[in-house]
Amino acid sequence: MLIHSKSFPAFLMLICSISLFSINTVSADMVDSIILQTFQKHNTKFLCLSSKSSLPTLRKKVEEQLNNMGLKNSPTANDVAKATYIAFPCPFSPARNELRRATKKDIAGVWLFPEASIKLKFGPNSPLKSKYASLRIKCESIAYYSDGETRHAVIGGKNACPFTKASDMDISRSNPKVSSWKMLADGVLKITRTDVANHIEEWDIFTVMEPFKMLDIKFEVGDLLSYIKKENGNNFNVATQFRHLKRLQK
Repeated sequence: MLIHSKSFPAFLMLICSISLFSINTVSADMVDSIILQTFQKHNTKFLCLSSKSSLPTLRKKVEEQLNNMGLKNSPTANDVAKATYIAFPCPFSPARNELRRATKKDIAGVWLFPEASIKLKFGPNSPLKSKYASLRIKCESIAYYSDGETRHAVIGGKNACPFTKASDMDISRSNPKVSSWKMLADGVLKITRTDVANHIEEWDIFTVMEPFKMLDIKFEVGDLLSYIKKENGNNFNVATQFRHLKRLQK
């Protein structure tokens, strides 16, 4: 069963469920409280830890993220919350020595989001997870063609995944082109659509430089890991969805 990706429900409910803090600059002793509040509300939903961590460890990571954002010296409470979401996305943080930000050359090609990794698509207790459970998603294939066209096919049902080589996606190109991709910077992928008004879609995307295993999944050299960071209804950098992509050969 082929499920057209544009038929999937939009994630408009996301930010409605995230209470934003005041815009006032916070004192140093308030940072811990904001981190704790953020985790209490969305741990295992939109925030995930790969191992047990103490509050000082969490704070150090958040402060590193604030520094990357140029906000370490005078952050607002919202800045601290946003840095927390960026530092600890589900299913695990991409701040690993085995990963680097992907380039256009890394991304161009046809990819498979394999069945074994589909379980990592959403946080373990994400409210978005139940929307997809009934579809019994078998796999996804995503093509980033070198001319800027992109195609996305989602397969559900009981049959085997039909995508075993890159050319298996070619048939989708007989349909009108509605979606394009481009890199805004290394590691930042933007998708545009002509069939959806005011469509917003940006992903943080990384390539695997050294193999590693996490959550019983093997990530191999050349694989892509991507986290959606902007979409309609979400401009708070909350990663709501994850993809593990393996290159399909010709």
